[in-house]
Amino acid sequence: MNAVIKTEAADLQADYICRRVVNALLRENVHDCVSRAQVLAGSELAFRQQLSVELVDGAWLCLAHLGPLYIPVEPCDFMQVWQLRDLPVICYEGNELKFYSDINTILDCFQQGLSESLKGELRHFVDECQTAINHGVACEQARQQLFRQGQSSLHSGLQREKPDWFTDMMYFERLASFQDHPFYPTARAKLGFSTGDLCSYAPEFGATFTLRWLAVPQALYKQNPATLPTWWPKFSDVGLAENLQHSHCLIPVHPFMQQQHLPALLQQAQLDEQIIWASQPFLRVAATLSVRTVVVIQDPRWHLKLPLSIRTLGAKNIRTIKPSTIKDGHTVQSILAAIVDTDADFSQQLLLTDESRGAEVGGQNFLGFILRHYPAAVEEACLVPVAALVAETPSGFSVFESLAQRFYAGSVMDFFREYVALTLRLHLRLWVRYGIALESNQQNSVLVLSQQQPRLRLLLKDNDAGRILPEQLIERFPEQASGVAALQDKRILVDESLPLAQMFTTITFQLNIAVLAEDLAKREGFERSVLYACVRSQIEEQLTELDAQGEDVALARRMLLEEESQYLKYLLRAASLEDKQSTGASDVNKFYGKSAPNMLLGK
Repeated sequence: MNAVIKTEAADLQADYICRRVVNALLRENVHDCVSRAQVLAGSELAFRQQLSVELVDGAWLCLAHLGPLYIPVEPCDFMQVWQLRDLPVICYEGNELKFYSDINTILDCFQQGLSESLKGELRHFVDECQTAINHGVACEQARQQLFRQGQSSLHSGLQREKPDWFTDMMYFERLASFQDHPFYPTARAKLGFSTGDLCSYAPEFGATFTLRWLAVPQALYKQNPATLPTWWPKFSDVGLAENLQHSHCLIPVHPFMQQQHLPALLQQAQLDEQIIWASQPFLRVAATLSVRTVVVIQDPRWHLKLPLSIRTLGAKNIRTIKPSTIKDGHTVQSILAAIVDTDADFSQQLLLTDESRGAEVGGQNFLGFILRHYPAAVEEACLVPVAALVAETPSGFSVFESLAQRFYAGSVMDFFREYVALTLRLHLRLWVRYGIALESNQQNSVLVLSQQQPRLRLLLKDNDAGRILPEQLIERFPEQASGVAALQDKRILVDESLPLAQMFTTITFQLNIAVLAEDLAKREGFERSVLYACVRSQIEEQLTELDAQGEDVALARRMLLEEESQYLKYLLRAASLEDKQSTGASDVNKFYGKSAPNMLLGK
């Protein structure tokens, strides 16, 4: 269990987490808290005389099956119908009034009527909430210290002679790390990391460290055919006898794994006597937003993705690396590269990382690596993950506003319009033309900005969990039949278009576009209706163009522009609160409900 920190900062984080969790409970209709609720006006409450006028005034959800529990709410048209209006949540039973402003007590109420296994999931989530609070305190302290010191402190652990693009990349990665996931309420929790581990290995702290290495028998080592870079260590570089090269291969290990869990995991897998620990660390790296992906400081176009035994975005999301993803990421990226090479709509606008280098060891998900190489074009540009766009800068502006100043002569709307057009153009064509939907979330989608032309491009990486409709792709691109057949995780392949629509809606539209529109709408001078009108206009334009080219756009038009409700991911339920038997989802990151108001209607 996590220790409960009692400070003013912890109280602020606890209130923040409580509000986020309650909103997520409402958004995902956890334990039927919306579908079975009775909507009451404050004047209808039997206990209204005991509340402040401000709290009474407004709507309430009465959950008779949970207490009964009363939640003060207000209407919402972004991702959910009702959102929390204020705390406390109230339990009223037998004329006894109880005020709940802490998430532990509120979650206790949600245990009523659950099976023992689901109660256990909920109790584990209480611990996750406390981790989010503890980590939130530490990360907010780091953010405040950073902002006091200014941008120059961002790279104190990095070599100063590195090019500006690297400085930009790490600057925006770090700012993005302070920005919580828009929809998963306890995203701040890195389950398995202590606060000390955060300081040593997390991007919020600008962590840099040196990797550890293992020599593994060649019989256990399966490497993708691409060659390793010249800076890859020799055995002598890590304190091992050079003659081991005839029987063993070197693999990198995250120092957290070496210190915490790897020895026990090797023993459990009966590999401890076959694998040799190198005595000397080698290769200085810096943490990125991904945490388990690190950038090689001496050659920053190279990134290493390494297994970690921590969990993020839910207790079921362990950050090890399945052997299948090492090959599948390369396969999908190769399919995308073929599209870029042959389709003029992509060639000048989409960049891809090279995912061809990686290795698995003995079929284990806690050993192995993916070595990602960025294209040369990034060295003449500014790289910004989409996750950073709504993050605050030390100047008080958002990253998006700052980039508009730098690249769009201060016009935020020009930048927004071009970003939306680019994002929709690429992803709608992948979906409608090729039958591909990518899980190109805010972390895996990177803006490539330049003072030259093209001013804005999109870089995509880490595409091992998308969805492909094989019949559609192969009909359009027969040469890719072998690539489709090579995919190891068969969940990537779907037999209808609906999963493509669900992924496009929940990733490309909601995470990468709507979240930005909502943030800009909260800032002075940006009308929400104008922003969504821009998005709708771009969708209509792209679909009209595709329709004229003979593509079937009916599903996309209906789901994006006509239906009252859209799909959304029920992240909290699938990743923390329920098991797969309850959700029926084969992937905890792809459990959907159709309960999000369509923001594109009437905007």
